[in-house]
Amino acid sequence: MNPGIGMPEMLLVLVLALVVVGPQQLPILMRRVGRMVGQARAMAKEFQASFDEIGRETELSELRKEIEALKAANPIEEIRGELDQAALEAQQDKIRALKIQRADAFEPMIQPKKPVHKPADDE
Repeated sequence: MNPGIGMPEMLLVLVLALVVVGPQQLPILMRRVGRMVGQARAMAKEFQASFDEIGRETELSELRKEIEALKAANPIEEIRGELDQAALEAQQDKIRALKIQRADAFEPMIQPKKPVHKPADDE
């Protein structure tokens, strides 16, 4: 039962209780002792349950922190952002290329102006 109390010690306590209390009061004393032991066990269970609950709450809070960290460092969102940036840059490059093509297409239509030579005035 208890590590330090064996059967010989229990018999010694029982004999002492019988001598001190007497045979008529011994059953009443044993009931009281039993109730006290039951109450002590109930308090010990309650104490242990509260520690277990605190441990679970701590584990849950740690898990919540880990989940939040994973959400913050979401690689899918990072990749999505990089892909969006690359698509935007590609679209801008395509627009630049189209503008250059249009500018090249209109260039032959524009004829450079011939320089107008003014006759030099000989004074």
